[in-house]
Amino acid sequence: FESTHSEDELTSLADYVGRMRSGQDTIYYMTGESRQHIVNSPHMEAFKAKGLEVLVLHDPVDEMWVTGGAEFEGKTFQSVAKGAVDLDDDSDEADSSAKEEQNKTFEGLLDWLGSTLSDDISEARLSTRLTESPACLVGDTFSMSPQLEKLYRASGQQLPKSKRALELNPDHPLVVGLNNAYAGGEPTELADTAKLIYGMALIAEGGELDDPAEFAKLLAAQLTGSVTGASTAGSDS
Repeated sequence: FESTHSEDELTSLADYVGRMRSGQDTIYYMTGESRQHIVNSPHMEAFKAKGLEVLVLHDPVDEMWVTGGAEFEGKTFQSVAKGAVDLDDDSDEADSSAKEEQNKTFEGLLDWLGSTLSDDISEARLSTRLTESPACLVGDTFSMSPQLEKLYRASGQQLPKSKRALELNPDHPLVVGLNNAYAGGEPTELADTAKLIYGMALIAEGGELDDPAEFAKLLAAQLTGSVTGASTAGSDS
């Protein structure tokens, strides 16, 4: 298979297992349309930062076998784009306390986002897999990946719209700013921003917007406000 260990050389599962970190019992993988799409995905950020190897699976057949309960030498396979992941090396009391405090800080925003975007997401939660991007969409452990859904739809099968969790990066300036605005202002005024964050997360993973024109309209309005505000501030100075 291709993996993040090398851009040019393939790896066997035995070699992957041989390079696994002490205590790691999972073979991480991600499926997608191309290597470029996969390695640049927001879902990969924390794995890159921690040097964890991920199998890069972009052959359509990979979607079939890897979700069928496959194991190798007692190691299970886990998609980096599904389920909850906790890659923190430390599990001390101070670290747990900090996480609890962070969850309390964002609790109101997360509940509001879950309600505001209820037509598109199953819930909003804080992420441990993001280091650079503001948000990403994450499926349940046993849910279909977007890639597999595309394959089924391309074959003529009708599938209901699936909802995934919207994970937010609590350290990203956009998310911090949104939380501050939510805590200090009228939440309804932030609905368009919430829709843009969801749309950006969908685009970043190679997904398709239900209404690209509406997204472009919202983005243009936000940019216009930013440019106008900057211009006004410049003229005042």
